[in-house]
Amino acid sequence: MTINLRPILFGLVSLTLAACGGGGGAGSSDGTDAPEPATAALSHVADCDALLTAVRADAHRKIGVQADELRAEGWRYLGSGLPRPISSATPAWAPTPAPQASPAAPDATDTNTQVPGVDEADVVETDGTRIYLLQGEKLLVLNALPPAESTLVEQVPIEGWPLGMFVAGGRALVVSSVSDSGELGGDSLCGQIGAPFPRSERIDNPWFGFLPSSPSSCAPPFVKVTLLDVTATPARTVRELYVEGSYVAARRHGSRARVIVERTWGTPADLTDPWQDIGTGGAPATEAELLARVDGWERRALATIDTSTLADWLPAARERVNGALVDRPLACDQAAVPPAGHVATGSTLVVGFDITTDDGPIADTLLLGSAAQIYANADTLVLAQWEWQAEPFDDAETRTALHAFTLAADALTPVYRGSGYVPGMLSSQFGLDVDGDVVRAATTFARTTDLGWRTVTRVTTARITDDGLVPLGASADLAPGESLRAVRFVGARAYLVTFLQIDPLFVVDLSDPTNVRTLGELELPGFSEYLHPLDPDHFLTIGRAGTAQGQTLGVALRLFDVSDPTAPRQTADYVLPIDASTPAEYDHLAFTLDASRGLLALPVTSYDGASGNPRANLQLFDIDLISGIDLRGVITHGDPGFVPCSYDPSERCPAYETMRRALLIAGTVYSISNVQMHVHALDDLTTPLATVALP
Repeated sequence: MTINLRPILFGLVSLTLAACGGGGGAGSSDGTDAPEPATAALSHVADCDALLTAVRADAHRKIGVQADELRAEGWRYLGSGLPRPISSATPAWAPTPAPQASPAAPDATDTNTQVPGVDEADVVETDGTRIYLLQGEKLLVLNALPPAESTLVEQVPIEGWPLGMFVAGGRALVVSSVSDSGELGGDSLCGQIGAPFPRSERIDNPWFGFLPSSPSSCAPPFVKVTLLDVTATPARTVRELYVEGSYVAARRHGSRARVIVERTWGTPADLTDPWQDIGTGGAPATEAELLARVDGWERRALATIDTSTLADWLPAARERVNGALVDRPLACDQAAVPPAGHVATGSTLVVGFDITTDDGPIADTLLLGSAAQIYANADTLVLAQWEWQAEPFDDAETRTALHAFTLAADALTPVYRGSGYVPGMLSSQFGLDVDGDVVRAATTFARTTDLGWRTVTRVTTARITDDGLVPLGASADLAPGESLRAVRFVGARAYLVTFLQIDPLFVVDLSDPTNVRTLGELELPGFSEYLHPLDPDHFLTIGRAGTAQGQTLGVALRLFDVSDPTAPRQTADYVLPIDASTPAEYDHLAFTLDASRGLLALPVTSYDGASGNPRANLQLFDIDLISGIDLRGVITHGDPGFVPCSYDPSERCPAYETMRRALLIAGTVYSISNVQMHVHALDDLTTPLATVALP
């Protein structure tokens, strides 16, 4: 594994955005709740010894904090005895011209991405003549033209469970999750250095989040990248890469693809969970006994850390060459590390390569600390890392570290620019944005008030410079006590939707990033979960309708006019029956809008009143800024009947069908469920041109 960070300009200027108080405007925050400033900048290490020293220093700091807090607070929460683990799961503390997103043929819908020109991995892709679908443990290739002759051409086995893919230039890149049976060389144990006390439910459930590792149930996952040549049948496997960890995201800039993998475990096998360790032999009978056991655990943990090697911590990376697995060794002198004890335990690896080459170079960018979210536009990559919860009593300590990188048009390796903190946590990838050289983030965090803990939302800004990130401004705290349900940055504005009983839509002005101001607010029952810009003054949302009392109803499509940002208004809506659901509520990739036709294709699953079985249908809506939202028609797949059982293909089981995606190609709509694909002409949604059974 070759990591090329030599061109990195490691930032000497740190940024604590949580302390940023805005530009002095009426809507600014004074930042009095911010934590003490602490650098988030990544540092360069000289060699493997220096990297191991940095890893050990991070673990030392976290073990020390754990031990101190256990000594100070452990007896108060111990009660009558240690908790009995209920699970073995790891707790989740969770102006360059844009390149073409794909070479899709004219008049074909493409993947619905956050940033135009930056492709995102999806389960369905098309090149305008063929459809590529990840189904089960296979890549299905289907003919799409002519529509009446749509057929299943090929089933390509994919190792593991497919998660997403790119298709471009006759190549398909498939990302899948693979469990290691021993061949890949992953760790046999998984563990995590987490804060000894949880941030939430601490009083009522002090054991929430303290779930020790189980050696027998924790198989190390790997992310596999399979590159295929799909220009001919059968498809040819070009490259197979494996990285230990879990999939975060993938982005494609033209022929350059980058897959981001985070590894939240990787601690030495002998580094035990503190509660599991101090509870050995039964609960301590006195506070003095507890303190003695904590002291013993700390000594043993530090000794384990001091004798650990890099292989105990860092992810394994392999490539299959001519059928044999080959190591990709880590270039230690080109790794990046954050300050000790500041980000979640683990590592983040950005694997970049050119998908048009069979054996080209691989650019691996390694950061210590697990990644939470990523953002990428044409020339900037931002990696977000959750802060390790070192001080759970101090709500201001909930922060997320942001690391900004430049993506050069002629290079695979991201070039580091600078880092900083934002208060709280990101709710999704849409909480991050970069406009020119300004980073913009919308986050939610908790504040202590007379009424207890209250969540608030804030928009913060910072400028990327050659010396690092420079804080610019911050909005006032928005929507106390409410959750952030959706956010979208469009030009010089941010649109945020929060929810408790009603749906406040906030319009935030970012034209002057040093003076972030709330321009307008609109309150409606229900909430929106995804905001899709139609033009600078209008957007379409999907979410749930609701009552004034906060009761949620059916899936709701809404049109908004924000031409007057001080008085945003809803101009149209359409509410589906309450038993209907759509993957577009939580996955923007399932939202298919043909802007040239003003046509939205929405996969919907409802339930048959008689049998109670799910029914898959595709609903098509005409979207017009004047006339509003009108249902054009519904494609219903009907009862798929029986299919071979997964546990025994010789037997037949009822097929429970759910709608997954829609594609529009040359005036034809393709509705894709987990069982079948139907093909219809847009002017006849009742009689299918073709039906293809999917294995």
